Amino acid sequence: MVGKQIAIGFTLLLLLVAGTALIPAVSPPDDEVGHGGIEVLGPYGVQNISEIAFGTALPKYPGQAMVYKTVDTAVSKDDALKVAEKFGMSGQIEESGRRIKRYVVKDDPYTFEIETESGYMIYTWNDRYSGVDPRDGPENIPTDEECRKIAESFLTSHGLMPEGAAYSGVSHGEGFFSNSTDGTSIQTYKDTCVHFTDTLSGYPVAGSGIYVTVGGGGDVLKVGKRWRDAEPYKDFAILSPEAAIEELKQTGVVTTIGSPKKAVVEEVKLCYYASPPRDEQPYLKPTYYIHGTVEGENETGTFFQYVPAVPELGKGLY
Repeated sequence: MVGKQIAIGFTLLLLLVAGTALIPAVSPPDDEVGHGGIEVLGPYGVQNISEIAFGTALPKYPGQAMVYKTVDTAVSKDDALKVAEKFGMSGQIEESGRRIKRYVVKDDPYTFEIETESGYMIYTWNDRYSGVDPRDGPENIPTDEECRKIAESFLTSHGLMPEGAAYSGVSHGEGFFSNSTDGTSIQTYKDTCVHFTDTLSGYPVAGSGIYVTVGGGGDVLKVGKRWRDAEPYKDFAILSPEAAIEELKQTGVVTTIGSPKKAVVEEVKLCYYASPPRDEQPYLKPTYYIHGTVEGENETGTFFQYVPAVPELGKGLY
């Protein structure tokens, strides 16, 4: 049988790539899921840690940073049609969804969907993204660098590259054929997903980004975007990295390791944290993203946490 899997590990979803930007996780829109779209895997499975050590020197940041006010992202039918036209689509527009309303344009073989409340959008080449098309065999996929150039060119030429977007890395989707006689697996499908993350004041915005999935022959199979529009509000005093580590001792760390005993901080980065646009989030606040390794009773693994850096606006992420 043929199976398709997205080969993005826990670490790749959460870590900073090449010290530039956060990679958001990707999932399709779903009426039964609270937050479809490009997600930051926020604080879940938080566990207390008794000891925190340092595997790197803490960075230096200015004593203050800009806080941004979020901007309404509601989408009208006309707005949806204009975006669909950028993809070269001219089919009829329909309204869909129960709890989460969206506009849908189908122009065979493509489908475009955009949520009315959040502006989260997906453009898909339906048959090609199925994971079974022979054109998308691994031997037909361009290199990662070529896929990056293809993605950048597609977004720019179609007027879809958001201001402030910065390249943040790639991930791969793979499909395998399982031989029923001897159980061996043969790779039959591969794609390359190129991620771009929003930036504000030169810092990445965790949870706000756009991605382009490239298949065989350099064809664009899918584009997804979840973006938090924002405007400057005012400068606020922020925590130092040292103070953020002290907060980490209070908040605990996010990890899959059971009964963690010791955490080693490998990197501390200042960023902004964006919840899904349909959530009420008045401000995008400077936030420290902290990650590293953690030791449990019988295993080791990784941890992460987001620590809000503006005491004046409270300790919540939003």
